[in-house]
Amino acid sequence: MDLNLIKARSYYYEFFAIPFFFYENGAKFSLWKEQLEFLKSSPISEADAKNFEILQNFSFEEFRREQNDVLFDFSFVNVPTTASFYDEGRDEGRMKILITNTLKKSKFRRNSELCKDSEDFVGFIFYLQSSLLRDEAEAQNGNIFLSTELFASVINEFCDHFIGLLKEHKSSKFFRALAGIMESFFALERSLLAMPKPQKDKNIAKESINAKLYRGNFKNAKHNFEFDE
Repeated sequence: MDLNLIKARSYYYEFFAIPFFFYENGAKFSLWKEQLEFLKSSPISEADAKNFEILQNFSFEEFRREQNDVLFDFSFVNVPTTASFYDEGRDEGRMKILITNTLKKSKFRRNSELCKDSEDFVGFIFYLQSSLLRDEAEAQNGNIFLSTELFASVINEFCDHFIGLLKEHKSSKFFRALAGIMESFFALERSLLAMPKPQKDKNIAKESINAKLYRGNFKNAKHNFEFDE
């Protein structure tokens, strides 16, 4: 695959990862806005161009309020943010094992002091995929197929239902626009990797939410992200 295309895919995954972490100040959000300016210059679809405009108009305070409403507020049903929840209706399940197995084959490791979330947390998954793709583009090791493995075993399996819940949440405006961009991107990913969209009879996440109110697994206000190599 063309190296520039691999780098672009890496950039998109990092762009998707950042909004799912909690930040006490707007520094990281400002850097994310710079990424947005770059990506919106070449949108995948016409709808994406509109969604980039919506995201561009959000201030950090507006983003933080919606992030709390959609992901963290214990007073309401939150959008689940672990791949395992979309697979089994619970956190830290089979998907965590699959992600850990891929992680062990790479040079990257989760720094548990800086990243309190589990390996199946969507923010961590997207950051890991971004790092794997960047590493493949730079050809710094021989594991050039790990990003494909992670997509096939994990991302491809949960992303559609995750996007659906982001779009459906009553407080979602920022995340609805982000989900629209994710939808276009993952359709392109499947095309590039020649992988079909999974056909699933059940939406396990929705069934689990309807059975009992889902409470986000938010552990620490000082969520950061860093890999040890």
